[in-house]
Amino acid sequence: MAGRKEIVAPPPIPGKLHDLIYAFRKSKVLFAACDLGVFDVLHESDAPQSAEDISSKLTTNVDATTRFLDALVALELLEKTKQGESWLYSNTEMAKQFLTKSSPDSVACYMRHSNQLLYPIFGNLESAVREGSNQWMKTFGQSSEDVWKATYNSEEAHLRFLEAMHTSSRHSCHVVVTAFDLSEFQCCCDLGGGTGSMAYTLCQYYPNMKITVCDLQSVVDSAHHFRPSLEDCPNQGNVSYVVGNFFQPDLPKADLYVMSRILHDWTEEKVDLILSNVFKCLPSGGHLLIAERLLNKDKNWS
Repeated sequence: MAGRKEIVAPPPIPGKLHDLIYAFRKSKVLFAACDLGVFDVLHESDAPQSAEDISSKLTTNVDATTRFLDALVALELLEKTKQGESWLYSNTEMAKQFLTKSSPDSVACYMRHSNQLLYPIFGNLESAVREGSNQWMKTFGQSSEDVWKATYNSEEAHLRFLEAMHTSSRHSCHVVVTAFDLSEFQCCCDLGGGTGSMAYTLCQYYPNMKITVCDLQSVVDSAHHFRPSLEDCPNQGNVSYVVGNFFQPDLPKADLYVMSRILHDWTEEKVDLILSNVFKCLPSGGHLLIAERLLNKDKNWS
């Protein structure tokens, strides 16, 4: 009788590859929790809550909610404790600080933006690579122009978008502002400055600098929603808003122009036009500060 062939176990999946395989599921759990309002429900409660209580407040299925909450525990976004025969859930400190709407450090609205816009469009990444074109029509049934037009035409949707951008930029503005010594500049113009997060950050570091935020009418009309408190920014009076368009040549006068996360949205022809308009307005000794996420020399993001 021939000897039994040795059983060889398959090699284990490398940890990094394993994480990549499941990463989208983790992101989706996080996004869905923000969209459903899980962290806010727990934050507004006086004590840890049962799955039944949370489900009732969210008007969701109890069994599915229990499984979902346990997934959030596994991701270390919620804590789970036993009280008698019941399991109770509460926010971790990280969730409380960054994922509840009322926290000044919240990024919850950017999570919702990612869930509603970015996550769906990345689902058509293969088509984008095959075709070399954007996937707005395939994802949303509308062109990118129509999607943004609808966003800007709806006050509620527009405000949600601005809130997401404000949240995202708040956490990068300090890095940009402190990367260089800007004390020589007296007057700054933040082109496409949106809600003013960059402008108010400049205000905090350079209290003598006057900053003008130049953006579209609808953005300027909504900017007051994002004004910081006097305690956080005592000299916020140094920030002003003006309606303008960086595709037009008549830009506000300044000795420092800032464009943060602007140029990557446009074609090379449009970028050339924007930069030409800025160059025409630059005084002698004036500067342009561009803040963008760029590939390194090897183009591997590391």
